[in-house]
Amino acid sequence: MNDRDFFNSLAFKWDEICNHDKIKLEKITDISDFRKNSKIIDIGTGTGIMLSYLLKTEPSEITAIDISENMLKIAESKYTEGKISFVHDDIFNFQGSEYDYALMYSVYPHFTDKTSLFEKIYALLSKGGAIIIAHSESREKINEVHSGSSHVENHILDSAEKTVLIMEKYFKIIKIIDSDEMYYIKGIKE
Repeated sequence: MNDRDFFNSLAFKWDEICNHDKIKLEKITDISDFRKNSKIIDIGTGTGIMLSYLLKTEPSEITAIDISENMLKIAESKYTEGKISFVHDDIFNFQGSEYDYALMYSVYPHFTDKTSLFEKIYALLSKGGAIIIAHSESREKINEVHSGSSHVENHILDSAEKTVLIMEKYFKIIKIIDSDEMYYIKGIKE
């Protein structure tokens, strides 16, 4: 079973089995400093957990992309806002550019080739654009949850320090949180 099949199989019960603390999601949105009228890509949008928070920032447009068509069906059923485009695609195949923000909420460990991922996001962002990796749980909690499933047990969330070592080849890192509350890294394309 590949990642697409795995997430397709869980999509229709995802919102029941995953808890996303609304206070932490608001904090992620606040510390990300999304500017009004921004162009945002939500990579691995899943069932659209972050979309309502992103809409509150008054973006000009949001691209919600996911490899799982079933996850996207759920997200699309929740949002009729015209500013959101739902795209079923692998981020590595996606053609787009000039994004102000690339958000990866609760998806980063599922990418095995981190260097290629950061290269792709670098190409998607405009100069001065920001990459945001965020989890509303601690690294330890994410890794504990993944260890309980044979499909994602190797999808490890590395320490922020290790992630930054790869990211800083492409981005200026401006914020890091790797605590027992959450995991968050923000970088800027200079």
